[in-house]
Formats: sequence, structure tokens, C-alpha cells
Amino acid sequence: MSGNRQNSQENEMSRRELLEHLSPLGKVTMDASKCTGCGLCAVECPTGALSASVNHESLTFQLLFKHRTCLACDRCAEICPEGCLRVERSLEPEKLNTVTVFFEDTIVRCTECGSPVSPKAMLDKMRKVLAGRQPCVTQLCPDCKVRALSGSLRL
Repeated sequence: MSGNRQNSQENEMSRRELLEHLSPLGKVTMDASKCTGCGLCAVECPTGALSASVNHESLTFQLLFKHRTCLACDRCAEICPEGCLRVERSLEPEKLNTVTVFFEDTIVRCTECGSPVSPKAMLDKMRKVLAGRQPCVTQLCPDCKVRALSGSLRL
């Protein structure tokens, strides 16, 4: 008899575990060392729990997480090309009114016209992928890129 009681106690969830399992809220965690700041997670987030923010004065890009609005739908993790997001159900009342900065990076300006291009981490990854194929084009805004590729801009 005592063996059955021990097994049932091992299989029982604590109240906290049960509440977290049934929670309508989610918690996203990020491995920022893998993130390039592409922002696809924020674009795909249906509740706005993940959002992108640009400070034009300091030229910084941030990905923000609002705990209160996450429903643990997992869309952000599914769309992330870097695989740096993890979603789980969570009940953390102390975090409901907080916003967490997941990722922050400087925004690189176009070398031709000075317009913002993208977060530095994204350009660094593109340079590695392109490995020598027109490396100066990666730091151009879309308009200057078109002019450069059409030959009307000298590189």
C-alpha cells in the first residue's frame, strides 16, 4: 500500500505547478547572444507582447517583452530564424506590469546617405553569410542599394 501512495505523491503536481500549467499567460525567454534583431518575432506576435522599438536620437534598436499580454501561442519561437526564443506557460503575478528588454543593439547608418539601415548584429551576420560578395552593399539603405546595384552609385 505504501508503494502506491508514494507513486501517487510523486505524480501529483504542486498547486503552483498546476496553476502554471493551466495559466492563460506565457513567458518568453531569449538567448540574446543568438539574436540578430530582425524583428520577425515582434511582427508575428498577435498580442503585441513582443515589440520592436527604435530610438532615433541614440540610434538604438530594442526588442521588448510585455509579460501581461503574452498568451504562449509560440508564434514568435516558430518564426525566429535564429532559434533563440523559448515560450512556456507561466504565472508570475509580480511580472505582470513589467517590460523586459530582450535585445538591444546600435543601428547602423547607410554609408552613402546616412539613413538607418538595421541593427549591427544583423549586418554582422549578413557579412558572414555573404563572405566577400559585395560587402559594402550590406551597409546601404534600400534606395542606395538599388542605385548601387544598377550602377548609378559608385562603390
